[in-house]
Amino acid sequence: MKLPARVTICEVGTRDGFQIEPDFIPTEQKIEVVNLLSEAGIPRIEVTSFVHPKVVPQLRDAEQVMARIARRPGTRYAALVPNDKGAVRAVDAGVDAIHTVVSASESHNLANVNMTIAESMEKLRAVMQVAERARVPVSSGISTSFGCPFEGDVPLAQLESVVRRLTDMGARAVGLADTTGMANPRQVARTLEHLVPKFPGIEWTLHTHDTRAMAIPNILAAMEYGVANLDCSIGGLGGCPFAPGASGNVCSEDLVHCLAAMGIETGIDLDRLIAVLPGQIVKAGKSTRRYPVPDTVVGRVPAARA
Repeated sequence: MKLPARVTICEVGTRDGFQIEPDFIPTEQKIEVVNLLSEAGIPRIEVTSFVHPKVVPQLRDAEQVMARIARRPGTRYAALVPNDKGAVRAVDAGVDAIHTVVSASESHNLANVNMTIAESMEKLRAVMQVAERARVPVSSGISTSFGCPFEGDVPLAQLESVVRRLTDMGARAVGLADTTGMANPRQVARTLEHLVPKFPGIEWTLHTHDTRAMAIPNILAAMEYGVANLDCSIGGLGGCPFAPGASGNVCSEDLVHCLAAMGIETGIDLDRLIAVLPGQIVKAGKSTRRYPVPDTVVGRVPAARA
């Protein structure tokens, strides 16, 4: 496998994960989780979203969270925004980066933000103008890049068209999102094989949901095409409230452990990450963990050959 030697992880649990929880998570607890993630060495954190509180009530405390987190040098603190009003709020709150989202399918875009793709593009153009004036970088995510829960397959030409419209308005960082876990490794490879040569200089991100236990295989397929920016969520939290069947994101602890086991650098302290919220790794421990040999087999294990 031809994989990058190092990848950049973006933790999205405090936005994508927290937004779908049924009960409001206290502001203090959100701040604590962000600070623990920072201390674990996470290089990028999508802290919250500056969206209308009636739409996503869980994140109605976005300003308070951004104002009170302990910012670690080396960590970039971002927020998702739906429009220019959200972008102004995010800039005023001191975000290091703005994340935006548009869907590759019309039906999901309407369900998610109550706009057509064309209408969303106009909103995103306004967001980019706000960000440019504030000198804040923008990353543009595309939901349902690999399939829509309403329409099924999303034609590659349609996805390419959305990417083209984003890059034409100045996007230099594009995220492909498998919103409901419909992708498979061959599809991911085929998509990137098609898109990467057409858009040189773009920083690609893969955002995966583990709905059907395909997230890490899809990530490895993307890494073979040079994708070195990966979204994940502590404890596998997350899901899209406007996409039926969507379940949690790929679990941060599981992904970082997988990468570490393969010798791929992330700069993250896995032990500290595991302590934030439990994923699969907290159950089994790291693959380097060793157990005492049972008494019944002591003395019966053949000596290792030189």
